[in-house]
Amino acid sequence: MRSVKLHARLLAAFLLLLGVGSIAYQILVQKVPLTESESDPVWVVDAQVSFQARENTPIKARMYVPPLESGFTALNESFISNNYGVNVNRENGNRVVTWSARRAEGRQNLYYRLMLTSRFAEPASVPEDGPQFRAAPPLEGPERLAADALLAPIRQHSADVETFVSETIKRVNNMESDNVRLLLAGDRSPENRARVVDLLLAVAHIPAEPVHTLELNESRDQQPELWLRTYNGKSWLYFNPLDGRQGLPDDRLVWWSGDKPLLALEGARNADVDFGVHRNEMSALQLAQSLRFQDQSSFIDYSLYELPVPSQQLFRILMMIPVGVLLVLLIRSLVGMETLGTFTPVLIALAFRETEVIWGVLLFTFITAIGLSVRGYLEHLKLQLLARLSIVLTFVVILMALISLVGYKLGLSTGLSVALFPMVILTMVIERISIVWEERGGTQSLKVAIGTLIAAVLCHLLMVWQPLVYFVFTFPGVLLVLAAVMVLMGHYRGYRLAELMRFRAMTDEGGR
Repeated sequence: MRSVKLHARLLAAFLLLLGVGSIAYQILVQKVPLTESESDPVWVVDAQVSFQARENTPIKARMYVPPLESGFTALNESFISNNYGVNVNRENGNRVVTWSARRAEGRQNLYYRLMLTSRFAEPASVPEDGPQFRAAPPLEGPERLAADALLAPIRQHSADVETFVSETIKRVNNMESDNVRLLLAGDRSPENRARVVDLLLAVAHIPAEPVHTLELNESRDQQPELWLRTYNGKSWLYFNPLDGRQGLPDDRLVWWSGDKPLLALEGARNADVDFGVHRNEMSALQLAQSLRFQDQSSFIDYSLYELPVPSQQLFRILMMIPVGVLLVLLIRSLVGMETLGTFTPVLIALAFRETEVIWGVLLFTFITAIGLSVRGYLEHLKLQLLARLSIVLTFVVILMALISLVGYKLGLSTGLSVALFPMVILTMVIERISIVWEERGGTQSLKVAIGTLIAAVLCHLLMVWQPLVYFVFTFPGVLLVLAAVMVLMGHYRGYRLAELMRFRAMTDEGGR
């Protein structure tokens, strides 16, 4: 007996670990939302290119656009223009869009829009490795002396590439230094300060690359911000050349890298690029479905959401049946409430989906009472059990048809739903209650019928609770956890709540 119990406990533990592991994998690895209402920010980035076209001159506008492997999930990318050809290609690790037209007149506007989110995103793609040495630029005269004067304390106060770059940025942003002012030559713009930082790093043979990023923050007027990155032999390090901050923030979108300008224009003049960033909210489930429609990877590829919609609706019902069965099992084993078996209350709960709870209970009670009344009358005729049951079930069908007809005449949709009320379930309940009446009497059959009805109502309320329906349908591993609980309940031999209440009077008398 001990070996059997041990086997059952090991099986329950295995099912529990398998179910919990499956749920944890979906949540932690596949990023599946825990609730149906869970939403994520969706950023809409707009770039408007404006310029004045020259008459009778071909136009070509080339602009850098973000890489799709930027640490975000691209939901949609649009290039909007009128009578322009559009071509996207790669250059030196960047993506470039080219708008071209044979002729254009007046002010021209080209638009680029990108919708992205951090949900389901892969890490941003960067070059696997980078240079660790570069030749120093030729410097002479005062510039050379100023650079050497700045680099001497930088070398003394740094221990590696990371601290060297941070110290360099700190020194360049010290406007009280005569050496810094000389190298800046009166231009204190962020771009020029980044140029001086890059110059000093080049003199020290440390390679650096400018990276232009856009902050994902609600704004209608924003421009890319310049950062620097360098390779330390193991990974790429990002630095803000203005304040020395290290590490690219999560809300930064890398637009392009390199020292070339954002826009290159041929056949036009007075070019301008305006950026706008807007934030929307979208359900995480809708995001996954959108990715699925775009043939991109999402958790839907490995779940029941991949099934056709009618099949999904069916499985949303079927997957909740074990939940109802477990509830009936707990009610019978722990509470001690008697029902017509374990599966019958669950079937009645499924039938309540057609009639709703209140009307379902009323119809169930009314039809069952009529059926049992007919059965009581037929008992006086001394008919055999099989004949009595057959007559009762026939009258139940007639009664259901009459209720549907009266409901239709009165304009009540609930009356029509009786026709959808599973006839097999109701007739089976009548039969089971009649058998209990034959074997154990009318009082016991009434008690069992009430217990069955209460269990069915509780099962229905649990099985249609939308957050639980979503969780079970989305995380099928829950069924393995339920199976583990059922295995453990199979060896429960303790007292039920009803027995404790019944025997409490005996303990009270013994205490006296």
